[in-house]
Amino acid sequence: MHRLTVRATRGAAALGAAALLASCTGDPSTAPSAKEGQPTHTSPAREKPASPTPPTKPASPAPPAQTAPPSAHLTGGTAALPLVAGAWGGGEGKPPPERLTWPSTARAADGPAPVRITVKAASPPSYASFMLHSRIDAAGIPDEDTRRQKVLACGSGITDPGCRITDNNDGSYTVEVPGSPPEGHPYRVLYVQWAPDRPGAEETWASWQLPTG
Repeated sequence: MHRLTVRATRGAAALGAAALLASCTGDPSTAPSAKEGQPTHTSPAREKPASPTPPTKPASPAPPAQTAPPSAHLTGGTAALPLVAGAWGGGEGKPPPERLTWPSTARAADGPAPVRITVKAASPPSYASFMLHSRIDAAGIPDEDTRRQKVLACGSGITDPGCRITDNNDGSYTVEVPGSPPEGHPYRVLYVQWAPDRPGAEETWASWQLPTG
């Protein structure tokens, strides 16, 4: 009797474990049927994962706009003065020449004419100077020895200006020497510089060859 009771108890325990295992594994051969009041467990259908969207390639930045070089002409005239050298942003510029040609000009009977140049640029110059030379070498390059050169400068920080910059309010600026320029220095170059519009910006400047005086 004791052995049967133990055997029955063990059999009941085994059936209980089997039922528990069936409920966990979902095995239909061992799980209780719906007729016995047990709920039917249906595994939800697995959705197919969506294909990953390829990353969008960023658009290439637009190239910087072409920066037009400043220009200059004698005030009252229209012919552009020869550009000697300069740098005007965007990597654009002109290196200094190895040779210059200086056409001779007739001098007025009453002395040298006033030096007055109109410069067209996107912003007002921050500095300008007339570099007047007494001699040039065989290639036409002015002698920049300070003993044979005079510099008439004006702009920010110049306490004793030798020239003057006037904003014409039309995108042009007049750079001139008040009065008559010093004699004996017929080879003239106008140098104009613009202050950088932001930190780290490229230096912007230009120089033009003026008629001999």
